[in-house]
Amino acid sequence: MEILMNLSSNLATKETSFVHAISAAGVMYTLTKNCSMGDFDNCGCDDSRIGQAGGKGWIWGGCSDNVEFGEKISKQFVDALENGHDSRAAVNLHNNEAGRLAIKATMRKACKCHGVSGSCSIQTCWMQLAEFREVGNYLKQKHQQAKKLEMDKKPARVGNSAVHRGARALTLGGIAKTELIYLEDSPDYCIRNQSLGFHGTEGRECVKSGKNVWEKKSCHRLCSRCGHRVVEKRIEVVSSCNSPSNGAGMMGSLCFVLLLLLCPVQAWVASNLLMTGPKAFLTYARSVQVGTQSGIDECKHQFALDRWNCPDSATQLRGLKRVILFTAATRETSFVHAISAAGVMYTLTRNCSLGDLENCGCDVSKNGKIGGRGWLWGGCSDNVDFGETISKQYVDSQETGQDARAAVNLHNNEAGRLAVKRTMKRVCRCHGMSESCSVKTCWMQLSDFRDIGNYLKNKHNQAQKLDIDKKRMRAGNSADNRGAILDALRSIASTELIYLEESPDYCRRNSSIGLYGTEGRECLMQGDGLTQWELKSCRRLCNECGLGVEERRVEVVSSCNCKFHWCCEVNCDRCSQVVLKHMCARRDAPGGNGFKRRHRGQKS
Repeated sequence: MEILMNLSSNLATKETSFVHAISAAGVMYTLTKNCSMGDFDNCGCDDSRIGQAGGKGWIWGGCSDNVEFGEKISKQFVDALENGHDSRAAVNLHNNEAGRLAIKATMRKACKCHGVSGSCSIQTCWMQLAEFREVGNYLKQKHQQAKKLEMDKKPARVGNSAVHRGARALTLGGIAKTELIYLEDSPDYCIRNQSLGFHGTEGRECVKSGKNVWEKKSCHRLCSRCGHRVVEKRIEVVSSCNSPSNGAGMMGSLCFVLLLLLCPVQAWVASNLLMTGPKAFLTYARSVQVGTQSGIDECKHQFALDRWNCPDSATQLRGLKRVILFTAATRETSFVHAISAAGVMYTLTRNCSLGDLENCGCDVSKNGKIGGRGWLWGGCSDNVDFGETISKQYVDSQETGQDARAAVNLHNNEAGRLAVKRTMKRVCRCHGMSESCSVKTCWMQLSDFRDIGNYLKNKHNQAQKLDIDKKRMRAGNSADNRGAILDALRSIASTELIYLEESPDYCRRNSSIGLYGTEGRECLMQGDGLTQWELKSCRRLCNECGLGVEERRVEVVSSCNCKFHWCCEVNCDRCSQVVLKHMCARRDAPGGNGFKRRHRGQKS
């Protein structure tokens, strides 16, 4: 939704009409699906027509997907982003509605036969969501047929008067609700435009041997028409295939060479293609986005077997901040702040040293100076000072308050950045006759981000509670309150994580603050190489939360027996294996299973 808001605030092109439509459709689709699966309270299948005659030889039955519920909630959330009354807001709302109507237009009827010996003398049928890919294909067609709305430019920007609203309503009245519309012609997407967030087509991959004409002409469309030529690059691709399971569900690997066609990038980038991949000249903002997601991914790993679990994405993190981080300052949210700030700094530092960011490169400030006995500074040290500076500007700017909670969040941000520095390692190269290593040149290098996650997880386990008066926690803008907060922070090292409030009960589901509980969580009871922490996860997640442990056999499908066909095609078989999983389930559920099961159709 953040991307949607950024696009819609500046442009109303044919492309942004598709973004609005597919986003609204995605929200409605997910809500509808989750409702029918019983994931929401007071919501389930659409059974309003069950038992009624639907047509010759069939009646309504089964579990129809509840699109009315999905549509209603989608309108409340998505349309609320448009708070203006001008032409741009009207166009965005129209395209939102077109996206929701696409869900309904692509639904399909599914039926089940009944009768003696499978004679199918009568059928029960229900309405079912199509695959979301079909919704995308449907809206792509609407995008290609999108209509430009011809309106006076002034009302497009300022249109709150009754006259302007009437003109818009009259213009929109002649357009079907299922059609996409736009106001402005598209910019030149061939050319990089940093201010609008367009990366251009330079460095993009294209296909010459695609399945259809559109794919086969992609090199002409992306490269030739944009003034680029096409170059071939051979890269090594590693995938899991053709190896027996080792007991932990892991497969072996096969390496093969894949021919990649690219619109060429600058020579210094192309020369390093096999080492770093095509560089996209990442902007600072893009690095911040990638870094934040890296932090969340690491958080998910570190807390995979804890009762509290991190959000699934940086997008969810923004929602989490509104719900939890701005209303609570617990031990867990201290880790979220620290790992997110560390992820942003880490990504900025790495991209800077790789040359992906303009006016930035390796830290060579100490090169040539003696570092210690037998070695001197040299090579390409990762530029952590740059990463730290930009991270502070982007991440810390989110804290606009002056109370205790804001001070704690800023402290934990800084602890995350210091973790990046504390985990760096020195790398050296030998010099001398016959590799005698009589002298070495050394540089400082970022560690793996997993090392930073492990470091901060230890800090989380040792986090200190800051005792501040409750009143000061809520309102701290006076000089007296700020002074008290600073006094409390002075005694704590900058590398330590701190928090204000005790953690809630993570065993139980609490939708109002975004907690999902441990029911339905997977735990580990057996397997090679498991630690004591992992082996006790079922007791921690299930038993100590009043839940039982249920065994489930799950079929896992993966690609296997992959064979490379020159020049550009890889064919794989689909292999399946049954994996035993242990899940937390309510003890009082039938058969030990605490989950509702819904069936498509009725049993014959």
